[in-house]
Amino acid sequence: MSFVNAHFVTYVQDLGYHKMVAAGAFSLIGAAAIIGALLLGHLSDKHGRRRLLGFSYHLRALGFVVVLLSMGIPFLNVPSLGIPALLVGIVMVGFSWNATVSITAAYASDRFGISQLGTIYGAMFAVMPLGSGLGAYLGGVLYDTQGTYAIAIWSNIVLLLLATGAVFSIKERRISGTDVAPAH
Repeated sequence: MSFVNAHFVTYVQDLGYHKMVAAGAFSLIGAAAIIGALLLGHLSDKHGRRRLLGFSYHLRALGFVVVLLSMGIPFLNVPSLGIPALLVGIVMVGFSWNATVSITAAYASDRFGISQLGTIYGAMFAVMPLGSGLGAYLGGVLYDTQGTYAIAIWSNIVLLLLATGAVFSIKERRISGTDVAPAH
């Protein structure tokens, strides 16, 4: 998602849209992220986390496909679907964005119990900035060397599909609600 933060507005401007269209489309990400986090977080409390986490990654991958369709896919002879596809795609990406955070946090608690959450979150949030920085940097390198964001977007799609598969391969295991951190 740091790729989107760093490059989305430029990407939309490169498609030929005015910077206000790019900024407006980018603002949809935030609105959709709030709705997605609240709705999918709530649904994960009622229907389980693993499937909704996998769904979130898959939805984001599909959102990136729709974003690509907005500019067309020349090697597949797919014409540009324009700004409507861009807006739909970016809403899909945004909807799944923060949902993965809330569901992952709840899933980690379910799977490992609350007594280990400090260590688990510490590890997660130590690694995520490295991936974020690398994603934003590589997106820029690919654009500078290839003259297009398409390769970076396709890379996002592949990685998201791998994440979807990884989530669906996890066996369900739930820790009881009585698992508490030891008193110190």
